[in-house]
Amino acid sequence: MKLSLSALLILSSTLFFSQKNLPVIKSDTEKVTIIESNEIKTSWFLNSKVKPDTYTTGKNVKFKTVKLKTDIDSIEVKLKPTEKFDFIVLYKGKDSCLTRFESPEIRNFSKMKPARKDTIPFILTEQNNIKIKGKLNKKYDVDLMFDTGASGFYLIKDAIKRYLNPNGLQLTMKDISDNDFKIGNLEWQHEQVYPIETTGHGCEGMFGWDTFDGKVVEIDYDKNMIIVHSQRPEISKDYEKFEMELMKEHFCINAEMEVNNKKFKSRFLFDSGFQKTLMLDNALIKKSGYPKAELPVIAKTVMYNSNKDEIPVETVLNEKLIFGKYVLKNVPAQINSYSQPAGFSTHFLGGEVLKRFNTIIDFQENVVYLKPNHLFNEAYNIPKNEKS
Repeated sequence: MKLSLSALLILSSTLFFSQKNLPVIKSDTEKVTIIESNEIKTSWFLNSKVKPDTYTTGKNVKFKTVKLKTDIDSIEVKLKPTEKFDFIVLYKGKDSCLTRFESPEIRNFSKMKPARKDTIPFILTEQNNIKIKGKLNKKYDVDLMFDTGASGFYLIKDAIKRYLNPNGLQLTMKDISDNDFKIGNLEWQHEQVYPIETTGHGCEGMFGWDTFDGKVVEIDYDKNMIIVHSQRPEISKDYEKFEMELMKEHFCINAEMEVNNKKFKSRFLFDSGFQKTLMLDNALIKKSGYPKAELPVIAKTVMYNSNKDEIPVETVLNEKLIFGKYVLKNVPAQINSYSQPAGFSTHFLGGEVLKRFNTIIDFQENVVYLKPNHLFNEAYNIPKNEKS
């Protein structure tokens, strides 16, 4: 197709005009900060060569507040689901960096015809992790942990070396960006693999909650089965319902702790990959007035995250942990010496608590349902005064 000179001039003028009318903010530094949901901070480097340079938010079902802050200026927007917002960051008065905030697509398989239900057996390990058999790139059997506190697919570095790099080449993230996984009858293609130092005991990697986004996931600890539904099943009144709070790559629910007849409602990250009961954020308990000093310290230990960083913790005995009409008593709660290990203010619900409830996680309506199972009254594993 050929365009006349006048048409080309009109097209050029239109493009210039549309870019000229984008919001413009200024920066004298290349490194800026993006703040999502007024809490989650991400370091961002301006790039005038990528057009647009896109920041994608976490799952967005209502709106997300997103802000870019430079050393001298800022811009903030409320981003609707699937919406995009373009603007210019003028770097040192000369480089125009076309930047985009973008919400991801909303997944929902509820209208799939025919409806689908897939069953995945798992092993609940002694360390309270959900261990599942998977297939990597259609030929390698791998043991993976299902971690509701993570997103995407991960392999420990030894597994990457064994399966993806047997010749010992120098790999980049791009080199491990196109992998297929199969778990039960479910398949994922062209997946990025993220390297980690360690994962659940006896596992070579893990996968996160977003692999089931848009579906309904039932975790049945009585039968050691995960059932993945395209349509929500009937849910009995025995289940307590909790709204999800979506925080970038995590989701949280609200629960209550009680000490000396005083209740402390707080946000808890839903983290089946964390092996213990509770991890309490040090800054958050100070803010809430939680009476840490009044509770007996039953252990002092050192834990490790997936990067093998040491985390000193004290374990206290929390009187009650309340999930609606269901109450767990005398729950060991570990107090993190650091603040905001998740990148925002939250406590953690770990596998030793979560395994006590048969769970339905509805990623269509974004709610969690909990019902006690045969492990509800099982004794807690009390940490010893040593590294763990």
